[in-house]
Amino acid sequence: YCNINLASALVDTNESDSDGARKQERTERAISVLRHVLSLHPRDGDAAFNLALLLQDSSRSEEVTREAAGLYQISVEVADVDGEEERWDALANMAAAKQELGEFMGPYGARRAYERAIVLLEGMAKEHNRYIDRMMNDEDAGEREYDDEGYEHAQNQVLSINAYLSKLYYGYGTILSELPPSDCLRLMSDESLLMDTNEGKDEDSAKEVCKTNAVNAMRLAVDLDGNNVVAMHMLSSMTGGEDGDSQYDSKGRASNEFVSALFDDFADTFDEKLGALGYKVPQIIGEAAFDVMQMAGMEVYHAALDAGCGTGLVGRFLSPIVNRIVGVDLSKKMLDIAAECTLLKGCGLKERDAKEEDTSEQDERASAPLYSNLVAADLETATLNELILQDPIDGFDLIVAADVLVYFGAIDKLLLNFAKLSNGRSETGSFLIFSCERIEDDEAPAAGWKLQSTGRYAHSKSYVTGVAEKAGYVLLGYDEIVPRMEKGEEVQGHLFTFGLGEHFKVGSDDEDLDEFVEVQSFVDEL
Repeated sequence: YCNINLASALVDTNESDSDGARKQERTERAISVLRHVLSLHPRDGDAAFNLALLLQDSSRSEEVTREAAGLYQISVEVADVDGEEERWDALANMAAAKQELGEFMGPYGARRAYERAIVLLEGMAKEHNRYIDRMMNDEDAGEREYDDEGYEHAQNQVLSINAYLSKLYYGYGTILSELPPSDCLRLMSDESLLMDTNEGKDEDSAKEVCKTNAVNAMRLAVDLDGNNVVAMHMLSSMTGGEDGDSQYDSKGRASNEFVSALFDDFADTFDEKLGALGYKVPQIIGEAAFDVMQMAGMEVYHAALDAGCGTGLVGRFLSPIVNRIVGVDLSKKMLDIAAECTLLKGCGLKERDAKEEDTSEQDERASAPLYSNLVAADLETATLNELILQDPIDGFDLIVAADVLVYFGAIDKLLLNFAKLSNGRSETGSFLIFSCERIEDDEAPAAGWKLQSTGRYAHSKSYVTGVAEKAGYVLLGYDEIVPRMEKGEEVQGHLFTFGLGEHFKVGSDDEDLDEFVEVQSFVDEL
């Protein structure tokens, strides 16, 4: 216990210290102390729980997440075996870690852990509500001295518990929505603390039970915390906007709050997770930008807008062919990571051998930022004055958006603003290259786009080209692509390349671009 307390003291000291090096040293020492405790007492639940917390604070890699999940399980198992009081925090953290690893089933899987944590927290909330009810409604309530401090404490506890319950119900609902029919059928024979599984007789009916309970869980997540914008968005995607006045469907896009919350939470592991999914869109867009530049007879793009830049994965592929890159995103945590990128490090670039280049040149490039400016802004309303803080330009000659339109249903406002931000009046005009998820025309609603159960939007080709044409763009290139894998299956996407400027239109004086458009049209027909 002394060693566990020592580790806790080291961590507590970090809270009042701004020196990063000292904080890192204390954290590493605390981890070492807890590992020593577990080497002597492998089933010490407190040491396992505290070590898991420290490991996840230091890294969000899959390897660390897997170790942390195992440690949380030790903490839970010890309480189960020894008859100790159940730890909702260990159950909740284990559920989240195992969900991230895709370990949903089993007595210590994410689904069961979420259920147990929810039941425990709901019990705690009931106790506080009973106290509040007794204080306000007992027969002798009027005769007792009013405990203002006790009442406020109980109210705050209920609000805090409800906010955490909202997160747990969101995680639980997400798992149920993702379970394949075979796992849903297995679930029907398992004990469930929150579901009535009697209706699931075969895979189809079992999947329907999972879907129904997933929607109910997401509704509870929204009811418990009106600020849980991620749950709001997912509820809308699950119900097709049938839950009253959906702010997402009425706007035809995900809210800024949803996107910001989602990617702020995702920022630390963004690059690693996408790498594991075989994400190729940044490279595909970079290659498309290079091909168009050559076809237009340009040596380099003067200024490019990386719309929805995230951690800067696309910027890495643009840097060799663009003089000046401006990145825009709603997630400040993503922008903070992109701000650390230089010409030699970060933004998807692997470690390089320092001996490959002259040291002075390497030092200069290592300190040169990849982006000339990074801005937190809404892409539908951003202006050049917001994006360009110095050395004003007439507009961008290249705008790219890698998987950004998956958070927009209606894209008319977005493309109109892209056109405003572009320098279509220049000698070479301006180019727009973006990817989005694909839905066939015969599967698309009348609007031409659909909010999928994943929470992302898919668009038909005819809808995208029609909206782009109204914004003044000319289609220069089109490809069906696989942006990434999801649950072992290929995600269906497409890549669009548009030009803005009079000379892009067939019949203009620019013979090279006329030929380019005609060749692309022929390829599309094939």
